[in-house]
Amino acid sequence: MNPRQLRHGLAVLLQYNMLFYSVEPDTEVAVYEANVEYAYNLIRTGKILEMIDTSFGAPAKDIMQSLLLLGQARISDLIEAYQQKIDQAKKAAAEKIEDGNEFEVNSVNGHSDSIKKSDLLVKSTAQLNSVICRLVEADLIDVVHSRSFQTPQDIHKSVEKEVTERLFPGGPKGGKAKIELQDKIAESLRKIRSESKSLKRKLEQNVTSAKRRKLFSGGASNGAHDEEVDPDLDSRQVIRINYEKCLVDLRNRRLVQFATDIYGEATAYVYGVLLRLLTKPIARCRPDPVMDIGEGDKDRQKFGFVTIGEILDSLKTSVDLSLGLGKVAKHDISSRAADAIQEEPPKPKLYIEEADVDEGDSADEAKDGDGSNSSGSDSESDHKERPATNGSKVQFADSTGAKEMRLDRPAQLRQHLLLLSESNQHFVRHCGPNEWTVDFVPLMSALREFELDSVIERTSGRQGLRLVRILRTKGKLDEKALPTVALMKKPEVQQKMLEMQNAGFVHVQEVPRDTKADVKKSFFLWFSDVDKSLARLLDTSYKTTVRCIQVLEVLRQREKDVLELTKRTDVRGRERDVMRKEYFDRYSRFLENERKLFAQVMRLDDLVAVLRDF
Repeated sequence: MNPRQLRHGLAVLLQYNMLFYSVEPDTEVAVYEANVEYAYNLIRTGKILEMIDTSFGAPAKDIMQSLLLLGQARISDLIEAYQQKIDQAKKAAAEKIEDGNEFEVNSVNGHSDSIKKSDLLVKSTAQLNSVICRLVEADLIDVVHSRSFQTPQDIHKSVEKEVTERLFPGGPKGGKAKIELQDKIAESLRKIRSESKSLKRKLEQNVTSAKRRKLFSGGASNGAHDEEVDPDLDSRQVIRINYEKCLVDLRNRRLVQFATDIYGEATAYVYGVLLRLLTKPIARCRPDPVMDIGEGDKDRQKFGFVTIGEILDSLKTSVDLSLGLGKVAKHDISSRAADAIQEEPPKPKLYIEEADVDEGDSADEAKDGDGSNSSGSDSESDHKERPATNGSKVQFADSTGAKEMRLDRPAQLRQHLLLLSESNQHFVRHCGPNEWTVDFVPLMSALREFELDSVIERTSGRQGLRLVRILRTKGKLDEKALPTVALMKKPEVQQKMLEMQNAGFVHVQEVPRDTKADVKKSFFLWFSDVDKSLARLLDTSYKTTVRCIQVLEVLRQREKDVLELTKRTDVRGRERDVMRKEYFDRYSRFLENERKLFAQVMRLDDLVAVLRDF
């Protein structure tokens, strides 16, 4: 590459936020470094656009797609591009009215497409300004500033040097001074990070914008909004997509899908509304270990819960909350257990605590023993409440009266929240009177373990999954005792454990009996390390994704002549009619293979997001 090509390539990569760079003050030499996170986020383009379309409408999706295609853009350039598109559509519509012929105009990205005025998603610059304001308020768009292209390590290094020279010229002395230095560094780093939120702060300070947010904050937007109350944005500002906030919304969608698989659509819809309200002030999925020192507790106290009233205000009136709820008589429900408040997040619970209880009550049963026994005596005397057997089927008589089950909407919503809070995954926690929250750290840990178990079951079967769960419960277990505990034959256990060891799901440790390392006299302890297994699974997901992309590139090279033929303007859109059958069959097979490979990449990205980002 010659210098001109090199400079052009660096400029393009900087335009798409694919590079970090820093200039040495002494030598004025620029040092470049790849921005791997932004490069990987290109895979999630389709998911982000789908999420924007569902939450904010088609106009917002069109603007976000333009930003994705441009990497970053000045607001004035966006306004000019959309205004040109609108003018061309109006001119073409006028020409069509005059002569009645079809018309074609160029779109923003330069392609020749047939556009009608009714097909324009953004019909005016005022609407463009309003939609950008809504996306900025939702924290989905950031402002590009002078330090946006510096690596976090370079920023931390320069801030640490500046704070040390300003407050500790001779260096920090003592533990207290070191702690104060770290606090000052974290405060300075937070100020630098907040520079990208300057446009959002201006909108929050605007009175008319705050009024509009109050009027149009509930539910998914369908494009209806008041364009006149939005302030005109500074046309000199350069904006780009905030992927950190996009990941928060994608995490909400994944958790809603997780709840749908377990409880159904009605309960999952309530959970989605709760997550949307709870994560409005959350800027990223995982707090920064340096910048967010002490900030997590403040945010949790300020934004850490939602009430039933807030959820009801955001629920659609067309949603039937009675769906997904069972019919249980009031005297069969322990009100004390339902009203129990958990002020602290749940602690991880081992399987052995539930599995090895053969006599006596567990901790939860002992806690509610009085209430359950008193209600149980009444139900046992009533034969209508007891299950009636009819051959191999079990039928439960519905003795609950219609008046008793006619719950109002807040009570039905509370039933859904109680259902989520009592799950083994702890989707929701009842943290106070009429207050509900979500503990994302243990919840995502449970989701990661669920994904790992799914992979183990697909690769090693139910027996392999049972062996892994036994090892998680018992800890390290001798290979001689494992067949007895698992109720399996010794050759089957050895074969299955070797298979899972090669896959990275289980590990073995050799413990010698004495100082002489004799293999015949050593203990071999099998154990399961969840963290190591997740790291191995993440690495495998990376490699599989790369292989899928490489296979796709090979297929494109193999069908190069057919793909070049489809790029011709007289062939595009008319492939079946224009192309010969031999070439069209090759083109159809390529499209089918491409679709399958992209679908596999999307599934792998779902797994990577759960293991690494969420």
